[in-house]
Amino acid sequence: MAEVDFMSVLHKSTQRDYLARVNDPDFPKEKAAKIAKQFDFDYWDGDRAICYGGYRYLEGRWEKVARAMVEHYELPPKPKILDIGCGKGFLLYDFLKVIPDAEIHGIDLSPYAIANSKEEIRDRLQVGTATELPWPDDYFDLVISINTMHCLYAQDLDLALREMERVGQTNKYLCVES
Repeated sequence: MAEVDFMSVLHKSTQRDYLARVNDPDFPKEKAAKIAKQFDFDYWDGDRAICYGGYRYLEGRWEKVARAMVEHYELPPKPKILDIGCGKGFLLYDFLKVIPDAEIHGIDLSPYAIANSKEEIRDRLQVGTATELPWPDDYFDLVISINTMHCLYAQDLDLALREMERVGQTNKYLCVES
């Protein structure tokens, strides 16, 4: 499997002090991680020491990633795209800027994220897990999962990866944060 980096363009656009976040006196790493694992308000829109600190749509931020993926993968007309761990759906929304007639779907464990997703595509997103994808075999032309699999328990990883393989045809992109 080839390594393709679509994400550095995003990570290099903001400065982070990782050591300060790990050693935060109010939210030391263990406490912050315990709160974040609930994937609720605190994870998405709460204090920055816990996770995103206000995960809002920024015009064009994810469009760079979507455009790079479209240029890399040979997608058919009107492609079917799935984002496993779609969060608030910002990447899928920006995929529609690049391919307006794409059929997009997103799934995320967080009811909060789906309820607070981009209103324009909320009806294409659903709450669910990476280990039980509700689509038939080989349904999607592109399946992506960005920084989601590392949130799963180790015993669920194999099943989640098998599900990603099952619902996707040829094109799959997996990014795991370390």
